[in-house]
Amino acid sequence: MDAILSQMQQTSWLEWLGTLTGLAAVVLSIRERVLAWPLFVSCYALYVVLSWQASLPAAMALNALFIPISLYGWWSWQRGRQQSACGQEALSISRMPGKIRNLAVISIAGATLLLGWVNQRWIGGALPYLDAFATISSLAAQWMLSRKWVENWIAWILADLAFALLWGLQGYAVTVIMFAVFTLLAICGWCSWYRTQAKP
Repeated sequence: MDAILSQMQQTSWLEWLGTLTGLAAVVLSIRERVLAWPLFVSCYALYVVLSWQASLPAAMALNALFIPISLYGWWSWQRGRQQSACGQEALSISRMPGKIRNLAVISIAGATLLLGWVNQRWIGGALPYLDAFATISSLAAQWMLSRKWVENWIAWILADLAFALLWGLQGYAVTVIMFAVFTLLAICGWCSWYRTQAKP
């Protein structure tokens, strides 16, 4: 417990701001608020800086990739809101089409194996396949969220659990707690969105 408190006291304001904007973005995305997306962009931009400061090029690249996906999500949700205001069919919470779901599962598995192999062979990172799975799952989850597909929350749950295990095995207790909170929020998101899309 003392180690966790010590780590929290040493946490920079950039890390706190990144964590808080990330948590707020997830909560707002569960409630289908467009404001979630600029917060996602801010969170990922902050973590690009934090990753650079910590000499974590893979994490920096991942967060940099999240920024254009989040900008797309922002545009997609904003466009959906405008279409709804004009009486057109709006982007709404739905299930992934079967073919896309199958393709997503195959793509996540294939990309995990490829990235894990590259990581193991050339980068030499710790736990290369777990790291790859967490990375690919989170990218897929963010893209699914931009389309308002319910399954995004399942992908987030898997990614967050993988990240919690990854960081826990590396001894980062505070980060494990953060991903545990993200996992609980993703479960809440799944329950909320599943009920919404199940309504007639």
